[in-house]
Amino acid sequence: MNSAAVLAEALQSLAGQSFRDFEVIVSDGASKDDTLAVAERFVSTLPRLRIDTRPDTGVYDAINRGVRLARGAWFLVLGSDDCLHAPDTLAAVATHLSAEADAHMVYGDVRMMAVNQCGVAPGGRFAGPMSLKQFFASNVCQQAIFYRRELFDTLGGFDLRYRLYADWAFNLHAAFAAPTRWIDLVVADYAATGMSATMTDAVFLEDLPELIRVELLRHARQRALWPLQRRVLRDADRLRRHGQWGSAFAYVGTYLGLLARRIPVLVGRA
Repeated sequence: MNSAAVLAEALQSLAGQSFRDFEVIVSDGASKDDTLAVAERFVSTLPRLRIDTRPDTGVYDAINRGVRLARGAWFLVLGSDDCLHAPDTLAAVATHLSAEADAHMVYGDVRMMAVNQCGVAPGGRFAGPMSLKQFFASNVCQQAIFYRRELFDTLGGFDLRYRLYADWAFNLHAAFAAPTRWIDLVVADYAATGMSATMTDAVFLEDLPELIRVELLRHARQRALWPLQRRVLRDADRLRRHGQWGSAFAYVGTYLGLLARRIPVLVGRA
C-alpha cells in the first residue's frame, strides 16, 4: 500500500527476467498515492500482470488475496520494496522446482540491503538451510521462498491473527506438513526496512510454544520427530519459572502423552 516510491524497481526486476513463464499479481490495499499508475506502466513488459486494489486489513490479507487470484502451481511473495536478485533468478529456480517432485516449500537466501535484526551486514547473505528444529527459533525470509499452491490451500493461507509473523507461522506448519528444500541461490534483495524486519509480533511469539506443541501432537508417531519432543518439556520449565503452574503441568502431561504414543510404533517394529 502506498508504494509508489519503490514499486517500479521491484517490478523492473521481474520484467527483466530471462525466464518468462510466470504471472505477477499486484495486490494493493487501495493506495492513495501513485502506486497503481506505477504498476500500470509495466503492462507491456509484464503481459501477465494483474492489478487488484481494494481495502484490506493488513499485508497478509493482501497476500492471501493475491495468492487466491494466482493461477500458477508455485508462488513467491515479493514485497513492493524488494527485488529479485538477478535477471536469471527465476530461470535458476525453475530448474530446481522441476526437479522437486515431493517438496512443497523450496527456499534460497536473500541479500540484506540494510541494517537488520539478524546481524547480517548490509549486502550480506542470509540464511542457509534450516532444519525443522531451527524453525522453532527463527524464520526464513519470505522473499526467498517458493510455495506450492496446494500447500497454501491445505493450510488455509496466512493467519491474519499475526500482524508481522504470519509467514513464520505458515512456514512452521509447512515444515511439519511436507518436505522442504533449500537451494544454494540468492533469490531476492531484501530491503529489511519494513515492519517485519524492524518490529516484533508479540502475539505470535506468545503463541509459538502452543503452535509447536500442537504440531508435535499431530505428528506424534513420526519417529524422526521424537528428538524434537523435548521442546515441550523446555516450554513446561519456562512456564514454571514464570509461575504458570497449571500450564506447566499441562505441557508435562503432553510430553508424557507423546511418549505413550511411541508404544504402537515401537511394538509394530519389534
